[in-house]
Amino acid sequence: MREALWLLALLLAAYAAFEFLRALRLPRAEKKAAPEVTGPGPRTAAVPSAANDEADADDDFLAYAPLPAAAGADSGPPAAAPAMAPPDHAAERFALELENSRLRQALQAQRDLVALQQGEIDRLVEDITALRDELERQSSGAASSPEYTEALVLAAQGLNAEMIAERCGISLAEAGLVLSLARHEEGPR
Repeated sequence: MREALWLLALLLAAYAAFEFLRALRLPRAEKKAAPEVTGPGPRTAAVPSAANDEADADDDFLAYAPLPAAAGADSGPPAAAPAMAPPDHAAERFALELENSRLRQALQAQRDLVALQQGEIDRLVEDITALRDELERQSSGAASSPEYTEALVLAAQGLNAEMIAERCGISLAEAGLVLSLARHEEGPR
């Protein structure tokens, strides 16, 4: 078993070295395939060949930032450049792709933040609902004392003050107050 793990580690190291060397070799191959055009005008790079496009397509799954095209090593502004210099499309494309990548990352971060906030909002709504239910439960029970709850129930059923006083073990005056309280609560509703 240990030998199999060592063999697997060796294979992974060899593959990593191969990919590293391939990555180092790729930009040099692009520079060789795209010779610079020199002359009185500004320096520009030739269009990469189809072989380089296929090599780039192989690396698309890695989702790396785009590689800049071989745009030539301008050491400074060209002497006596024409008034209308052609734009460097490769550099513009690279800048746009890089900005697009940044914007996608920012958008994903915003989406994650919205999802997190939505979860918090849902939790807070559940908490508010639970608190409302508890408040309603307490407000309905807070109107009467627990020792007079049974008397209020009997008064709501329509019993008179004498019957309430007998069943609950309270005085006739207390039963009368409970009865008037029960009638008062039923009236506005």
